[in-house]
Amino acid sequence: MSAEARVRVLISFDSTRPTEEMLQLLPRLLGPAQLELTGLYVEDEDVLRAAELPGLREVTLNGQLSALDSTRLRHEQALEAAAIRQTFEKLAASMRLHHRFLVTRGRASEELTRIAAESDFIMVARALRASGLRPRRGVHYDALVRGPKSVLFVNEPWRSGSSVVVLLGSAEAIALGRRFAGEDDLRLVLATPPAEAGRSTQGEAPSSAGERRVALREWSEEAIADLCLAEDARLLIVPRTQTLDWAELLPKLMDRLPCSVLQLS
Repeated sequence: MSAEARVRVLISFDSTRPTEEMLQLLPRLLGPAQLELTGLYVEDEDVLRAAELPGLREVTLNGQLSALDSTRLRHEQALEAAAIRQTFEKLAASMRLHHRFLVTRGRASEELTRIAAESDFIMVARALRASGLRPRRGVHYDALVRGPKSVLFVNEPWRSGSSVVVLLGSAEAIALGRRFAGEDDLRLVLATPPAEAGRSTQGEAPSSAGERRVALREWSEEAIADLCLAEDARLLIVPRTQTLDWAELLPKLMDRLPCSVLQLS
């Protein structure tokens, strides 16, 4: 990618504060491009409408029940958006990245899909624990997963886990996995379906020291999740392939795994 290239990056924040290490992932992924960042916070109308239903209660993180109040939720969302905007703009400015921040209101999945259509790369910052009715389930991002663009789902905290797991399918995915593993001193695990054990991916560079291949017992959600958990994965890299219906599989994996997930276009 040339230094003159411009890449429009959408970062969706869902009850998650931006961090410097989160933004530093972008040049590592996208290379020496001119990045144009758009931070996004959606004031979710579905949550606000739910608060207006009679008799509905919310369960707090400490297990207490309380009545939902739409006025309170609107105020909390506005405060949350303002805090995220302030942190995002401060970090982006310190890194000298061109940036803007949008606050929209509507159905969160529809707003995210609409704005993502104007972007080249999407990052979704997902809190593992959040207040209110979130974090969102993986199915919420179904349209993004089925779309044509690369998406990085960052589960907090980023610097957890000790390996990068790559599901084989492209030389690009392997090269990216090697780069991330090498820069962060992580183990690299290259996973193959049973039928492809021992085969090399066309155009793939020779194996690097310290990495290993694992032939999964089956090419399934269960086997992939078990591998990521057993290997203490920080990042799972998934190239698009015809082997499995990734649009069906990835949302389920996001709900099961604590690691971040990168789906390549």
